[in-house]
Amino acid sequence: MAATTVLTSTPVFLPGAAHALIGRELGWGEGRMGQVLALYWLGSLGGAWRSRRRESPAAVETTLAITLLVTAGALAAMAAWPMVGLWWGTLTGGAAYGYSQPHTNQLLMRRCSPDTRGFAFGLKQAAVPAATLVCSVAVPLLVVPFGWRLTFSLAAGLCVVHGLVWWRSRSTVPAVTTHATTAPALRPDRRLLALSAAGLFGALVGNSLGGFLLVTLTDGGMTYTAGALTAAAASALTVVVRIAAGRVSDTGRAAVYPMLAMMFAAGLVGTCLLATGGTGQQIAGALLAYAGGWGWAGVLHYAAAVAFPGQENRATAWTQMGVSLGATAGPLLFGCCYQATGAAAWWPVSAAGGCALVAVLVARRPTHVTRRGSTETYGGDR
Repeated sequence: MAATTVLTSTPVFLPGAAHALIGRELGWGEGRMGQVLALYWLGSLGGAWRSRRRESPAAVETTLAITLLVTAGALAAMAAWPMVGLWWGTLTGGAAYGYSQPHTNQLLMRRCSPDTRGFAFGLKQAAVPAATLVCSVAVPLLVVPFGWRLTFSLAAGLCVVHGLVWWRSRSTVPAVTTHATTAPALRPDRRLLALSAAGLFGALVGNSLGGFLLVTLTDGGMTYTAGALTAAAASALTVVVRIAAGRVSDTGRAAVYPMLAMMFAAGLVGTCLLATGGTGQQIAGALLAYAGGWGWAGVLHYAAAVAFPGQENRATAWTQMGVSLGATAGPLLFGCCYQATGAAAWWPVSAAGGCALVAVLVARRPTHVTRRGSTETYGGDR
């Protein structure tokens, strides 16, 4: 599952990592490449929107196999016809990613025991920052010596292989029937809308970090090498936090919503430190911002899945839409602010982190919903 998330993320992270070489060959500037990458998250928003209206398929593995084959086609188009393929590939790859994520969440809820689901969600979401590290490492190992086109082609080949693995597994793993296939259309309640808003504002923070942390650190006085090492350490910390947070939610040592609130609060402190300047403060801010401001994803989707048993794919489609919208808007808005104000642009990002924190507090309140003539109450602790 983590490998699927890594591979379906490559249409945005590989072009982002190799953008200098791609731009040099095509004559593209930073602005155009930024627009291309934003298309991925717009596609993800559309894919999640479509997914929310679909019933859970009997064999989720088939959906994941098709998703990986579509991703392979997107990467191949980028390599073969980059002037058009980069635009089409990021949009199509993003749509495949956004559509597949709710179905992978459904598969985790079906196949994992209740005491390991939080860990499974954390591991799957840890694959996103892991993908950024893999794509970054691919630049010196593959892109520079062999060219970016060959690297994209190799990634497409890996998607095909992994897609065939999912395709074959559909006949060997028995399908599990849940009432999700006959349940009425999901109507989002206050809790689900609040979690989706938290994902929106949280992704605005996280993707601004991914796009502009290094330039902030270097403009603040750090060398490029030191800044890159700091950014890499922060990304690695995010991987650890996402997995650990999922595991902690399984053990019951911390309730889900208070843990989400603490993570967003830590991210808020981190982005405030990035805005204040000073090397020591910015290093601490980078680690806090990444750990909290981008470490929440697995727990947030898990909270939405638990709140809607049997309709986990539809519920997490809503949170995925929020994340995709924030991921699209964050770098575009932050880039404009940073160009005008420098490091002070982290103040409005901090405000977004505060909005995410408020949204979690709203989601934590008990929710009363009526389903099939009965009233159910979901407490705020799980």
